[in-house]
Amino acid sequence: MGRKGYALLLAIAAVNIFAIMALMARSMWETEIQRDLEEELLFRARQYKTAIEFYIKKNNNLFPLGFQDLYDKKFLRQLFKDPMSDTGKWDIVMANALGGKSDLLVVPEGNLAEYLNTSRIMGVCSTSEQESFKIYRGKHKYCEWAVYVGEQIDKEMPKLKFVGKADSKGESGESESEESPESREKEARDTSEASGEPSKAPGRAGKSGTDESREE
Repeated sequence: MGRKGYALLLAIAAVNIFAIMALMARSMWETEIQRDLEEELLFRARQYKTAIEFYIKKNNNLFPLGFQDLYDKKFLRQLFKDPMSDTGKWDIVMANALGGKSDLLVVPEGNLAEYLNTSRIMGVCSTSEQESFKIYRGKHKYCEWAVYVGEQIDKEMPKLKFVGKADSKGESGESESEESPESREKEARDTSEASGEPSKAPGRAGKSGTDESREE
């Protein structure tokens, strides 16, 4: 092999090394960006928590009716967006208005009005289900990083109950979904076929005695 051949091999090796180093640098860069966003997420969430605390103190232990209420009354200097979600929207952390020990509720902002009569706004939670680099109070998904009034950041996150979504999560992030009528009908049909009995669709009874007598 001549000098040109060796030079070509060296050039190919240099290109490959450069490509590998570029990929490593990109991965490290993306990691640093995500870590910065995690810190920004906590900073913005704590702005809401602090605003709620001041609101309660200045309004004789009354709680805000929403984020706009905090902003309109100058407790929040701007409506911070969730840096981890595409929409920028937050879920709202709420607690039972009657007191007592109960799980914290995580409610979509669009469903807030349904819970204001029985619960009070305590803080915010990201809507992103992305895995995090940082483990925050034992949680490694951003949607489980609840920041709220009265939190104890040196302890693990208490149970969170996700409500108000079509495919909501139960306690500690476990999925809770109601079985649809179609799936129940299919299950009943499959069971009857396996047992050799004719299937009947749920909710549809056989003909009444009056109908039978008419046919006769």
